[in-house]
Amino acid sequence: MVHIILKSTVNNLLIVEDNPFISESIADGIKDYVGVRNLKLAVSLQEAISFLNDVQFELIILDLNLQDGNGIELLKWIKERQYKTKVLVFSISTAFEKKCLQLGAFAFFDKAKDFDKLIDTIKNP
Repeated sequence: MVHIILKSTVNNLLIVEDNPFISESIADGIKDYVGVRNLKLAVSLQEAISFLNDVQFELIILDLNLQDGNGIELLKWIKERQYKTKVLVFSISTAFEKKCLQLGAFAFFDKAKDFDKLIDTIKNP
C-alpha cells in the first residue's frame, strides 16, 4: 500500500474530476479524517490550472479523462513548474499508469476498483 505523508490538516486539496458524483464521494470520504481547510473541485484542465495559478495545493487527486483534455497534460504542466504537490491519479485509464508515475504522480489508483484504497491511503498516512 502507498502511504501519503500528510499532516493531520491539509491546507489545500484539489480534486480534478469531471463527474460530480465521484468528486463529492472522494471529498466526503476524506474530509472527516483529514482536516481539509480549502477544498476545490475542478471539472476541467482549464479550471484546475486556474486554481493552481492562485493556490499552492498540498494534494491533488486527478482523473485523466476530462472534458477538455487529458490529465497527463496537467501532470506535465505541474512538472514543468516544479510544484511541490503530491498528485494521486485516480482513473479508469490504467494503461497510462507508468507514464503518470514518470511524470511525477505520487501514486496511481484504478477508478474501477481502488476507490476504498484511495480513501484509505489518504486517511491512514
